[in-house]
Amino acid sequence: MTDLKKAQFRLKRLFAFGGLLLLVSNHTLAQYPAINGNPAARALVTTGLNQVYDNKFPEAEATFSQLAKLAPNHPSLDLLRGVRLYYQWFPARTDAKLKQRCIQQLKLAAKKADDWQNTQKKTDGADRSTTDRSATDRPEAMFLYFTAEAMLAKISHLEHEPFAAIRHAKNAYPYIQKGKTFQQQYPDFYLSTGLYNFYREIYPEIHPFYKTVAWVMTSGDKKLGLSQLQIATQKALFVRTEAILYHTHLLTDYENKPADALPSLAHLVISYPDNPYWRYKYAEALLNTHQLEAIPHEITQLMAASAVVYQQMGTLLKARYALEKGQRSAAQTLADEVIRSSVRDEPVRAYAYLILPPSGAGKASQTIL
Repeated sequence: MTDLKKAQFRLKRLFAFGGLLLLVSNHTLAQYPAINGNPAARALVTTGLNQVYDNKFPEAEATFSQLAKLAPNHPSLDLLRGVRLYYQWFPARTDAKLKQRCIQQLKLAAKKADDWQNTQKKTDGADRSTTDRSATDRPEAMFLYFTAEAMLAKISHLEHEPFAAIRHAKNAYPYIQKGKTFQQQYPDFYLSTGLYNFYREIYPEIHPFYKTVAWVMTSGDKKLGLSQLQIATQKALFVRTEAILYHTHLLTDYENKPADALPSLAHLVISYPDNPYWRYKYAEALLNTHQLEAIPHEITQLMAASAVVYQQMGTLLKARYALEKGQRSAAQTLADEVIRSSVRDEPVRAYAYLILPPSGAGKASQTIL
């Protein structure tokens, strides 16, 4: 064989190998197993997320490593690890390195999920016999992409980065509408659809300015939205606990029904005893319903937490409790202590401003601005 023929032969082999590698890579990317349809994988997701919500982060990572053996390189793993990092960062929000790692993990989840969708579209386009919409639209890939982008938008919003928040929200928004089609098939979409239905109606009511832009958006339904969130608290896989948190938030802060939120928040305290955040949310609801008997115990538990942020939240509870007892001067002193602290949680600071006398509240508002 001449040198020229040898070179041509090697080149053909190289192209053949490259084509095979590309085919295998695309096939692998398009054939991620559906976590939602695998009982063993579902169990690991539930266990790992329960560990995250109970502040057991090393245990959660060990569980996600087990999941990686069932579904190697799956974008859900990146999303789950992003959720773990998020709750290591939140609510203190003081560790910039944790935040950056979380953002990187969520961006990776979004990229993988988007590639998954795009590759499957090409596969479906080549196979003209494909008629199953679920195969074409890939609800799991859609959900993972949407959730990663929504979490990135939330982080940007918390960090007062409006342009980044808008960019990620813009990426996520189309999947709110698409997800409506797959609620029964993929119940995690009940969360996004429920939130859309509720906020689409309530937000223009509270902020009339948005009526000028809301008319171009599909109408919502507050009652239906709350019902859909309730379904998500029972049937969702990835966002069941998030659905409980949002559902209780809407009941308390928008519907003025904190008593209706109490059973769900009590359930979170019982289910996740090592996470003081749920205890704080439960105590908030108790104060909102003027049920004061258990408040001293909840304050004691929060003040005993090792993380400073929970002690700051406990101080706010002290202030609100003192106000309920008619001890206005003590309440204002404690509220001023909260405002002068490093706490970054905006609702905590807002409650503290409300307790201060008007002149103090004005100064505090100027400080945060």
